[in-house]
Amino acid sequence: MKKNYLILLILLWAILVVSSYIWNYSLIISGNEKLVLNKSQSIFNQILLTRNWNAQHGGVYVPVTEKTKPNTYLTDSLRDLNTTNGIKLTLINPAYMTRQIAELSLKDNNLEFHITSLNPLRPENKADNWETKALEMFELGTPELIEQTVTDSTKWYRYMAPLFTQENCLKCHAEQGYNVGDIRGGISISYPADLYLNAMRKQVSSITIVHIIILITGIAGLLIFHRLSRKYIYTIENKNAELLHINTTKDKFFAIIAHDLRSPFSSILGYSKLLIDDYDNLTDIQKKKFIIEMGISTKNSYQLLDNLLLWARSQRDGIEINRTKLNLRTLIGEAIDPYISAARMKNITVDIKTNDTITAYADTFTILTTISNLFNNAVKFTPINGEIIIDAKTTGDEVNIFIIDNGIGIDEEKLTKLFLIEEDISTPGTNSEKGTGLGLILCKEFVEINGGSIWIHSVTGQGTTVTFTLPLTKEKLL
Repeated sequence: MKKNYLILLILLWAILVVSSYIWNYSLIISGNEKLVLNKSQSIFNQILLTRNWNAQHGGVYVPVTEKTKPNTYLTDSLRDLNTTNGIKLTLINPAYMTRQIAELSLKDNNLEFHITSLNPLRPENKADNWETKALEMFELGTPELIEQTVTDSTKWYRYMAPLFTQENCLKCHAEQGYNVGDIRGGISISYPADLYLNAMRKQVSSITIVHIIILITGIAGLLIFHRLSRKYIYTIENKNAELLHINTTKDKFFAIIAHDLRSPFSSILGYSKLLIDDYDNLTDIQKKKFIIEMGISTKNSYQLLDNLLLWARSQRDGIEINRTKLNLRTLIGEAIDPYISAARMKNITVDIKTNDTITAYADTFTILTTISNLFNNAVKFTPINGEIIIDAKTTGDEVNIFIIDNGIGIDEEKLTKLFLIEEDISTPGTNSEKGTGLGLILCKEFVEINGGSIWIHSVTGQGTTVTFTLPLTKEKLL
């Protein structure tokens, strides 16, 4: 997964979680509001129910006590009665009953309700500012009002709904000018908000923690998925690159067999046919020339075939390495000996400057093959009367081997592709000698499995220097 996609997914996830949080938060708020409203409506309806019961009975008589004295605002000839056994009774109308219930409710339940009006008979029923606002809103058609208020640092829920004039209400309120259906006043209900607000805060705190966990878990999951997908994609890309390399290697291998290995055999067959068919008509000089050409083609074919077999073996099973202490001057002499005759034919001076005492810790076969290939290349690309220098110098705990020629050189573009099997950078030699580039690839593999490295410096028209390193001692490999 690309980094831009990861950022986009994280952003979308954050938006989704935040949206869920806002939605759940709004549900908690609206749920709390609905709970408070339902409670307030339920209390109001219960008060109305008791008032209606009282009104339907024209009031109820109760014994006169210190707390229940005759209602001075009730004008009724039958307001006060005495029982036959001398108990004094007084008439309790709906308003008086509501006031007494309100006193009990405030004492026992911390729930306060207040019957009030814009035009009360009893001064204590006068509306406060909030109640006045509610009553004015009722006159304009508002069915009920609920709000949260603060009194002396205490938060309250306040609810109020109107009281409508009924037929049995006119007994006491007709003289005030009310008619059936008029808003006579209202009942306000007040109770502390902390119980509900604290419950709401706990719910908000819970969903906050849950959504934070969900957000972090989601982001962590996306990051893990991103890392795993990157690793998977990286693995797939590596596998694709490996398959591409294998296919390229296979194509290169078949191309060499189909063309480069076939070409010298064609020359050998052609010269052989000429010698067989026209042997008696050919001069000794012509015969010698054909034989020399056949020898060169045979030698080139053998070198190419040997490289192919070595390379195929290294790709399939690897080369068995047996490192020992090598005398480089002796090894160089052995490696270049098969190609000295080709150098002499081009009158190339070969100068081995390597000191007799310089040694390296490496595998004899692979380094012998490496030097042979590098020297053969130098001969190919060095003109007639040219020069090849082979030298070795120790640097710290390794030895540098140099093969230097003053040949045609290599352009900068080809230099970057010399060690790549998938690139076709074969260049004819100064005498049109053919090559495949496979030798350099073998050299790189053999040098590296011996713990060294190889590089080439070249200037077109001036020559080429191939340098490779080998460990000086066994300890260098550890």
